[in-house]
Amino acid sequence: ADVIEFAETLERVCVETVEGGQMTKDLARLVGDDTLFLTTEQFMDAVADGLRAATAR
Repeated sequence: ADVIEFAETLERVCVETVEGGQMTKDLARLVGDDTLFLTTEQFMDAVADGLRAATAR
């Protein structure tokens, strides 16, 4: 149950991160050529920040 809850939280945080405009170049190019993007490391940091915030609730 804990693993399932963690996986669902991680999925939600990933989606929220991208919907919030923080995404890697491959996804940003699907939105538009002038869309700003993060490096993979920056994206992972953003997801980690979101995951920390989500699990602190």
